Amino acid sequence: MIAVIADDFTGAAEVGGIVLKYGLRVVIETAVKKIRDVDVLIIDADTRSLSASQAKRKIETITKKLLEQKPEYIYKKLDSVLRGNIADELIAQMDVSNKKRTIIIAANPSMGRIIENGQYFVKSVPLSETFFSNDPEFPIKTSSVLEIIQNGKCLVVSKNIDEELPESGLIIGNVTNQDDLRKWAEIIDESTIAAGGSGFFDVILGMKYLKIIQSNGMVRLSDKTLFVFGSTFPNGIEIVKRLKSEGIIKMNIPKDIYNQKDFNPELIENWGNEIVSYINRKQKVIISVEYSHSNEPGLSTRIKETIAQLVQIVHQKAELTDLFIEGGATTSEILKSLNISKLYPVKELDFGIIQMHAEGYPNLCITTKPGSYSWPKSVVFENVSIVNS
Repeated sequence: MIAVIADDFTGAAEVGGIVLKYGLRVVIETAVKKIRDVDVLIIDADTRSLSASQAKRKIETITKKLLEQKPEYIYKKLDSVLRGNIADELIAQMDVSNKKRTIIIAANPSMGRIIENGQYFVKSVPLSETFFSNDPEFPIKTSSVLEIIQNGKCLVVSKNIDEELPESGLIIGNVTNQDDLRKWAEIIDESTIAAGGSGFFDVILGMKYLKIIQSNGMVRLSDKTLFVFGSTFPNGIEIVKRLKSEGIIKMNIPKDIYNQKDFNPELIENWGNEIVSYINRKQKVIISVEYSHSNEPGLSTRIKETIAQLVQIVHQKAELTDLFIEGGATTSEILKSLNISKLYPVKELDFGIIQMHAEGYPNLCITTKPGSYSWPKSVVFENVSIVNS
């Protein structure tokens, strides 16, 4: 068995989609349990938004429990642009695993994300000049990978694959093409943890298994479908336009809920009832969060928790059959509200867009997408009901 620790849910799902391509058995869990009859076990640690100390303790616990199951290796799935508590989590995993070093390959050339001379670029644009600079939780103000990850607790270096590498510490690999990914994968040994994006994991998996399944972007929507666009990235605008043009109802979060920390609980109940009324008439609904920036401390967390509560209300009353969620933190809150801890990836629509079945919800299909990824035109939605709105 191969184990993967992901720092957020959409990252875990993304890896699950990659595993499906190799015809392997995969399950995603939110906590480590004894697993049998699975080739890849993915743990959603949900640590990205935690404090460094909280993330460190959680990774220590998860790593210890995973090692008890004697996996072939534990891959650490990181955010592709290195947001989160990268160094603290990797140091914790190295300490528990008795490993000397970690090779971090965050770049993914197939997505236009490369690291050259220690500088991160997204489609030729320096990382600090992209929308990641406005991330509400982890605003990235530099394109230097050393400045992003450096924390003073261990050696951190940026290297090319043909340079001499230190025997300990964190090594951030420069990657400009797929061949670089393969060369970095080939030097992973028993004393080294492999960490980084899903593209690097794909290459590592491909060194042992044959890829047999391709992505399928066709989505047949059921009558009871809810879209939740909870991320702060601008990539969802086009898909919302596409869906609205097909007659799907768009419902933005009510102003009183967004602007008032102590809003009347009846507001969310009323909002949920309105959504349910549409769904019961076989109309599909988009939930969005589109308002100007607020200075309220902890607003992002409050809104995610509110959206999760809303989805719980809607599902209890309408029994959703399709739930599409954008954004890892939003997904995690919704899963908690529905008491879902185990999911089975069943289909990759496109890179990072994964459909799953959830334990305890036999009639519900959950599809997730990282907030920073765009909905590609290859994903086609069928059976969309046209309504007047």
